Amino acid sequence: MGTFLSFLFFTGLVGFITYLRTRKDNLHSSKGYFLGGNSLNGWVIAGSLMLTNLSAANFTGMTANVYKGNLSPIAWTVTVIPVLIYFCAILLPTFLKGGFTTIPEFLENRFDKTTRRLIAIMFLFSYIVSAMPVALYGGSIAINHLFDVPQTFGLSEQAAIWIVVWLLGSIGAVYALFGGLKGVAVSDTLNGVGLFIGGAMVFFLGVYMVGDQNFIAGAKILLTKNTEVLDAIGGEADGIPFSVLFTGMLLHNLYFWSTNQFIVQRTLGARSLKEGQKGVMIASFFKVLNIFYIAMPGVIALHLYGPGHFENADFVYPTLIRDIMPGVFVGFFAAVIFGAVLSTFNSVLNSTVTIFALDIYKPLWGKGLDDNTIIQRSKKVGVVMAAITMTIAPFIIYFPDGIFTFMVKVDSLFGAPILMVLLLGYFSKKTPPIAVNICLGLFLIVYAIFMFVIQPEMHYLHYMAILFVIFISLALLIGRFKPDHSKPNFRSSGPEGVDLTPWKHFKTVSIIATLLMIATYVLLSPLGLAETDQPKDVNIGYILIGLVIAFAVLGIPLLRRKRT
Repeated sequence: MGTFLSFLFFTGLVGFITYLRTRKDNLHSSKGYFLGGNSLNGWVIAGSLMLTNLSAANFTGMTANVYKGNLSPIAWTVTVIPVLIYFCAILLPTFLKGGFTTIPEFLENRFDKTTRRLIAIMFLFSYIVSAMPVALYGGSIAINHLFDVPQTFGLSEQAAIWIVVWLLGSIGAVYALFGGLKGVAVSDTLNGVGLFIGGAMVFFLGVYMVGDQNFIAGAKILLTKNTEVLDAIGGEADGIPFSVLFTGMLLHNLYFWSTNQFIVQRTLGARSLKEGQKGVMIASFFKVLNIFYIAMPGVIALHLYGPGHFENADFVYPTLIRDIMPGVFVGFFAAVIFGAVLSTFNSVLNSTVTIFALDIYKPLWGKGLDDNTIIQRSKKVGVVMAAITMTIAPFIIYFPDGIFTFMVKVDSLFGAPILMVLLLGYFSKKTPPIAVNICLGLFLIVYAIFMFVIQPEMHYLHYMAILFVIFISLALLIGRFKPDHSKPNFRSSGPEGVDLTPWKHFKTVSIIATLLMIATYVLLSPLGLAETDQPKDVNIGYILIGLVIAFAVLGIPLLRRKRT
């Protein structure tokens, strides 16, 4: 009973405070509903970014992957720092100066209406098929195991997943559809506080239990026994080889953190460029701390249960919480997981409705309608999208590679082509819309064939990077022979009331964050804590190719832009 009451208390507290903070907000205008009235400060943006990113899929999926292998999956969280710096320095000022609400809107400004609609449809399909279902499915696994729902109510595992998925989805839809972006961001921040406390408890109690109720002894065991699991430098046989950090991982992170609507939208709601940059950089430090929240529990579980203990490794994290935490704190952490699920789900649903309303409905059928009418009609479509998502989510149980791999594969399938268009739009002055639209469709089709039909032996992030270079080169080549002479203007004074002065500490904080990332990899490698007798088969060739790709895709266009 104490477990359930603590769950209800924290969940209710978050809902009540969110209501108090947003009840007077204007949710009948596009700026108020979709951008929180450009009122978000740095800490709220940081909290919302972290909770939007930290779905239950990250907790259950990444912990599972670490338990089965080593710490190489931390690449998904630690290596985003250069991308976040790049976004703050280059893209965010442009987005805020132009007063853009969505990424497709920005791309129409550079290309044409067809590009805008194609990108909008790809965003919607990605969110409905992957981002929202994964959040609900991961949350249902956690809730089912923390409260032992199948045994308590005499249900099968599949039936319990269906019920909890629909419960989570229904509550999340209320937050997203009736609270607007600010309601989502405030609830994210409050749940972030709970996550910080609850995640720390899992780590410290886990180490305490590894040491047979002695924290110091547990820490010594983690640092001296089975230390091969502490290696973040993945070999070619690992799920995340070190070489992909320089090829497809870089591109995936660029998409997710600088192009993905439900991430970028938080920064577009900033009250100033300074607050936007501050929020993103605060989030970058929390991304490193994620190691203790969603990676180290996998190491702890390996010491407590031994290898091969779980038939489905996605059950590692909720089982660990249930076994090591006192009942009342299990309820509290269940509320935190519940909040993380809602955060991701309602954030993505809010962005889904934003894209549908502004990039599809308003240009096609909403001309002459006021903002409130468009918002209300889009909310109804949002309800349908939520229902579709809740129907898809339970079927992820049948995906053989686990929840986290499912999520990142679908993200990369749609994300890489979208990133290609964004970079062409931002850096290329001559590439015509027809070239971009053709290469966008071809990239999506060819990459899908490689991923699901051909399935080459190389890692999917490697051939994603190769295809990226091929199709962006094709688009640039077409632009050379058939250039586009239009001159889009991305510069303006920005939305009313939004100060575009950069954060004065941005460069200093960026250097510190980069050094922290490098130090983390040195510490969690054979140069630091990890010891292994197995030879490390790191492919230097892929790393060199990746560095060339990074310079060609980002460095050359940036140098050209500065000269002009």
